[in-house]
Amino acid sequence: MKNFVSSLIFATVALVASPGVVYAGAEGHHEMDHSEMAHDAKDQAAGRGVINAIGADGKSVNITHEPMPDLGWPEMTMDIPVTNKVDLSKTKAGDAVDFTVKLGRDKKYRIIDIAPAKQ
Repeated sequence: MKNFVSSLIFATVALVASPGVVYAGAEGHHEMDHSEMAHDAKDQAAGRGVINAIGADGKSVNITHEPMPDLGWPEMTMDIPVTNKVDLSKTKAGDAVDFTVKLGRDKKYRIIDIAPAKQ
């Protein structure tokens, strides 16, 4: 029993101390097929988060967002693409933003609008 408790404590500390672990499945989330989501999920939803990085190609952002109940998404950090109409030129890492995502015909969500977060 002592070994089990020690292993459990070690695993918990390792998980908490791992900077790359933010949410199971968050890595590459934008590549997921969202068609398997709950039937009550919406095709479009608003969110609020903080930009961690902008993709080198300017076509995606890494964002830590608050829960998005309309989509059944918990708070998480994820890479998500932006549409060509989204101007990221005035957005930088560390910015708090309000954004809107929309489900595309390919069943992947993309940011269709982004703006500085309203207080």
